[in-house]
Amino acid sequence: MVSRRQVLHALPALAAIGMPSVAPAQSHYPERMVRIIVGNAPGGTDDVISRLLAKTLAAELGQSVIVENRGGGSTTIAGAHVAQSPPDGHTILCLINTGIVQPVLRQKLGYRLNSFAPIIGVGGFPLCLAVSTVSKITSIDDLKSLAASPQGIKYSSGGVGTMAHLNSVRFLKAIRGTGLNIPYRNNVEGLSGLMAGDTQMMFASESEVAALRPGGKIRALAMTSSKRAASMPDVPTTAELGFPTIDTLLWHGFVAPAGTPPAIVARLAESIAKGVKDPEFGNALKPLGFVEDIRTGEPLDAFINSEAARWREVIVENNIKVDD
Repeated sequence: MVSRRQVLHALPALAAIGMPSVAPAQSHYPERMVRIIVGNAPGGTDDVISRLLAKTLAAELGQSVIVENRGGGSTTIAGAHVAQSPPDGHTILCLINTGIVQPVLRQKLGYRLNSFAPIIGVGGFPLCLAVSTVSKITSIDDLKSLAASPQGIKYSSGGVGTMAHLNSVRFLKAIRGTGLNIPYRNNVEGLSGLMAGDTQMMFASESEVAALRPGGKIRALAMTSSKRAASMPDVPTTAELGFPTIDTLLWHGFVAPAGTPPAIVARLAESIAKGVKDPEFGNALKPLGFVEDIRTGEPLDAFINSEAARWREVIVENNIKVDD
């Protein structure tokens, strides 16, 4: 009988003469269900995008793919969970601008941007500057007047360091006004506060505002896109109104824990890209203003780093801090 030790000793020789070797573990990927972790509550743009792409991803990978919402902490709860997950491609994160900002803003955060392996960027939505109809603000001039008054303006955000927060800070600085950030747990709750009149202003995604605008409790004043939105053609762009630097796209991408094998990252990127090109995805999101912008590899790394630098400048200039 041949012993196990003899077999092990023989393997190098067998390999040298062309004996097939055992395939690496990632060749069997995925071995079980894949989870997409979303840092916000159901109904947000990251949740909608992830659920649409999960369908194609499941078909491409041959395994079930679920979306798991872990909201809170301006996406840091979700980010920490994925950063600490095994780097095997079975747990990935839907990363948005806010998720890029948090490691810049929070010094004691348990993870950094290099805790992730970028997979793919898919694109996103322009932001819309919206006001509450309860406030009787009907124009940018009305908004400027209120922001310049002694009481200033109250604005909704989904938390400190979110795009709603940072864009409001930039805008108020541009109009030389003052404001108070009223942070909610997510954009959905922030918009509810806006419609109720608890706040007067919010930067939310085009899709979120377009869906709520017909109800008459929210008024759209400006889009952060380069051209007017098809869903709201009567709303001018920030550039038209004299604010060309207020041009944020609510970006979405996907990352895995650092150390995930490149072959798995590449397979995920290819599968997700197919989902973005699927007609069902485009039909659902393009009428809501979705701008496709697929990036992988070095271009994606460069984009993430440039976004971090961009928002670091806003954070430092405005002395924005958060309790870790």
